[in-house]
Amino acid sequence: MAAYLQWRRFVFFDRETVKEPAGPDGGGAGGAKPFALPPGITVCDSGRGSLVFGDMEGQIWFLPRSLQLSSFQAYKLRVTHLYQLKQHSILASVGEDEEGINPLVKVWNLEKRDGGNPLCTRIFPAIPGNKPTVVSCITVHETLNFMAIGFADGSVVLTKGDITRDRHSKTQILHEGNYPVTGLAFRQSGKITHLFVVTTENIQSYMLSVKDYPRLELDTHGCGLRCSTLSDPSQDLQFIVAGNECVHLYQPDERGPCFAFEGQKLIVHWYRGYLVIVSKDRKSSPKSEFAGSDPQNSDKQILNVYDLCNKSIAYSSVFDDVVDVLAEWGSLYVLTRDGKIHALQERDTQTKLEDENGLKNRVIRVGTRKSQLARIQTDSVVEMLRKRYLSLHFEIVAMSTTGDKILDTALSKIGEKSLFTKELENALERNEVDLVVHSLKDLPTSLPPGFTIGAICKRENPHDAVVFHPKNYGKTLNSLPEKSVIGTSSLRRAAQLKRRFPQLEFRDIRGNLNTRLKKLDEKDNFSAIILAAAGLRRMGWENRIGQILNPEDCLYAVGQGALAVEVRARDEEILDMVSALHDAETVLCCIAERAFMRHLEGGCSVPVAVSTMLKDSQLYLTGAVYSLDGSDSLKDTMQTGVNYPQQNQEGPNDDTQYVGITAKKIPRHAQEAAENLGVELASLLLSKGAKRILSVARQLNDAR
Repeated sequence: MAAYLQWRRFVFFDRETVKEPAGPDGGGAGGAKPFALPPGITVCDSGRGSLVFGDMEGQIWFLPRSLQLSSFQAYKLRVTHLYQLKQHSILASVGEDEEGINPLVKVWNLEKRDGGNPLCTRIFPAIPGNKPTVVSCITVHETLNFMAIGFADGSVVLTKGDITRDRHSKTQILHEGNYPVTGLAFRQSGKITHLFVVTTENIQSYMLSVKDYPRLELDTHGCGLRCSTLSDPSQDLQFIVAGNECVHLYQPDERGPCFAFEGQKLIVHWYRGYLVIVSKDRKSSPKSEFAGSDPQNSDKQILNVYDLCNKSIAYSSVFDDVVDVLAEWGSLYVLTRDGKIHALQERDTQTKLEDENGLKNRVIRVGTRKSQLARIQTDSVVEMLRKRYLSLHFEIVAMSTTGDKILDTALSKIGEKSLFTKELENALERNEVDLVVHSLKDLPTSLPPGFTIGAICKRENPHDAVVFHPKNYGKTLNSLPEKSVIGTSSLRRAAQLKRRFPQLEFRDIRGNLNTRLKKLDEKDNFSAIILAAAGLRRMGWENRIGQILNPEDCLYAVGQGALAVEVRARDEEILDMVSALHDAETVLCCIAERAFMRHLEGGCSVPVAVSTMLKDSQLYLTGAVYSLDGSDSLKDTMQTGVNYPQQNQEGPNDDTQYVGITAKKIPRHAQEAAENLGVELASLLLSKGAKRILSVARQLNDAR
């Protein structure tokens, strides 16, 4: 859990009050007077080039960028809810034409006119079943195929089909509960549509792409009205729920990260990668927020703009009585109860990081995969850099790679190199990022021209670990029943373990750590799975490790447990900056391992394994090659002296790379010795027939 008070603070936005447009001559007092909102506003939204307001008199107002207000009479009494589509000129509203609990939904086509007003294409009562109740929230899918309405009695009504026309849609009660519905959000991922439903007491998701709309409860706490939102793809379209102690993020099937942002939350909004929260200092029960903020309450309210990826506060300011926060025309707009509009304009990259002395601080963009483990690993590297370079700001850019997208095929069968690095290297080549954090074992031993590994951080435990199904807690691989199925996505692991434990069966299992553990725990397909101990430890799941495999059982992968920072080879500034993260012992071990792999021409499509140790200035390398079933193998150990300095003594200032690694502060002779060790051990195994074993393994794998 991350407390925001420990995050770095910046002023990345400029604040100004929106003024009335100047007169025809461009001068006069008109341009200096604050723009005034219409009185009696009850609800706000934005989209399609306008800020949209509903008021107590039943009018809907439009404020375009020209600040020329227009309105039309939408209801006889009042407007209570608005939802403006972002990709369509369709506006959905809820309001009242008569006294009592008789809310009406009206759908407006803003591009068509009916007597000068937008054309109302549909009207229907917002009632769950036959019991009139207060509407609490509304959301519409951007495809116009779904509309969801939440109610104070805990019901959710779902409209499926063309929501703009009566005859082409079907309405049903999707959800019934005991607590008021406070937030709704559609999430689209490929062809899968989910609906998040949050109440004052719980959070649930419905899968709308499957018959009967299966439901999953995600948590047993909720939030107040306007305290939930959906992030954009930069944050994996997560559903964000803000309680008074913490902010939780959710995927449709699980809870994600949690952030300790204290204070009574009033409004939550997502804007271009930022989380915007309006809150009060004093705490109160989240249930009291269901009715919204008290119009008579004049307490100061704090607006914070959080950058969750980089754990920083991009902006913070105090406002009086915030009505709403809207985004349009590339800016944020804060509406206050005194009728004013305050614009928050994000500063450009070149100027937004000026410190108090006026010094320009460079923004360092760090590329990473989107998986939770990759993000944790990248955060750890960025934190080390932040501690060393206090004046720099680091922005994390997450993206999906080929290996992340293809989850139904074994890695060794995909037939493409750089499965987890290609997209990141493309971004590095296009200068979209300045450096990329990888698991070293994902990096090929020959990098594309123009790239180098500028840092290898201190290695975590490189060994493999066994995670057992809950029914097998306390067991080892040797004590599992015969024919027990073990899941692994690695040919290296499978080949060695088939040889060591012939009584067991081994099957492919793909997905990130979360996915593989879920497959293990929730089904009976696997008795155990094999994972890297380093990944489990970094995720904080060390308690799931049931057995660590020593080198006698299973040698590990080249580079396993080490994190690498890849940079442009000619970017001396970045190269010098990241080189401070080099761990000399890890670098020498990994140079030897990578040289061994490269000389064998190995990769993920053949079983190659290693183990290294540096002791008393002697570097020991054990390397092995295996047939797919482990029945045929070659294994040997060699050593060499490296005698590298222990006191961070600098070596020659050159750009020599050793198997893709540039380590200026580690003496060249030590790196050469490590590389030669890998080459000599590979040559020894090749002389004994390693090429034949690997060639057969590659052919058999291709034929599977």
